[in-house]
Amino acid sequence: MVLFLGAVATAVALVVQWPSGEAPTPAGDFSEASPLGVETQDGTVAESLTAACTTQAIGTVLDVIPAGIDQVPAGQESCHVVAVDIHSGPDSGRRTLLTDAAASGAEGAAHLQSGDEVRLAVHTGADGTRTYGFQDFHRTGAFWFWLLLALAGIAVVGAWRGVRAVLGLAVTLGVIGVFLLPALARGESPVPAAITACAAVLYLVLFLVHGANWKTASALGGTLTAMLLGVGVAQLAIGTNRLRGLGDENNLQVLLYLPGIEITGLLTAGFILGTLGVLNDVTVAQSATIAELRELDPGASRWQLFTRALRVGRDHLASTVYTLVLSYAGAALPLLVLLGVSGRGLAEILTSDTMATEVMRSVTGSLALVAAVPLTTLIAAWTVGAPRPARAAR
Repeated sequence: MVLFLGAVATAVALVVQWPSGEAPTPAGDFSEASPLGVETQDGTVAESLTAACTTQAIGTVLDVIPAGIDQVPAGQESCHVVAVDIHSGPDSGRRTLLTDAAASGAEGAAHLQSGDEVRLAVHTGADGTRTYGFQDFHRTGAFWFWLLLALAGIAVVGAWRGVRAVLGLAVTLGVIGVFLLPALARGESPVPAAITACAAVLYLVLFLVHGANWKTASALGGTLTAMLLGVGVAQLAIGTNRLRGLGDENNLQVLLYLPGIEITGLLTAGFILGTLGVLNDVTVAQSATIAELRELDPGASRWQLFTRALRVGRDHLASTVYTLVLSYAGAALPLLVLLGVSGRGLAEILTSDTMATEVMRSVTGSLALVAAVPLTTLIAAWTVGAPRPARAAR
């Protein structure tokens, strides 16, 4: 009954918070200052050339490569350049020249070779003149190969349940892409929107992947309860540490270009979303453990089932906390390297806004896990059914 009411509340919240109207236009000079707002077009590297580093043809739109461009005047430095065929936009069918900084020895620059498919950044001047620069590689074949390989591996090893897990992943991404992100962009309060999105994902995905049974219902109840507790913990952690989230460049860009979005709320929403996957893993495992223990010992009391499954849950909790912390550390590794050479003391590093945000993210997830294990175990042990006599051996 409680889960049914939760499903109704989630459906109502989805309707009330569903994004409507036009998507907001980023304020300020977003299209010029942020790489995410720059107009891009498709291109293919046609050939490599050598030209004077000061040539005015770099980035301009060309019908043909200027004759003699590879003849560098005496006393001028030569640079490696590539001719790129433009395949989209108003200059489709024409060419531009780009400097191949990697071939010239620039550390970390993209090395452009003939045949590379690239994304070209387009800059339009006040007079309407369009110039081009390298934005990124156009990843098509390799990207889809690795993605499909991972999905195929999940489906093959997981069999039918693996296929359902892939479908559940698609549903999760759909809820985030269709509901949560547009709602946040339109100024919806981040924390309620994140709770609604997470609840919708849990109701849809858990029953899809694990089937409609008491075991799934127990895992759902434990996950929802722990998630709500995690929301409270996240808000307290952010509030008491006075975290602003402005150590992250992406949050700064949101503050500048989408001023209608509350940054601390967005930070809390990120905490909630990041914890959900690990919670789901632990709660499903605890419910499955109770089911197996009941099958092995039909006469065991609910308290016996609870204590036995809790011992298993402690081992799972210990390993999952490591997983959670290491996943956050891996995502923040470049930041950790920079902080390591900053010359600051350990205490100052840990309590800085940037580092404290990551630490509190791990703390929030860990406390939610700590709550999820006994809660789910208790719910599953209580709902598994009364003890019954063991079957007589034949």
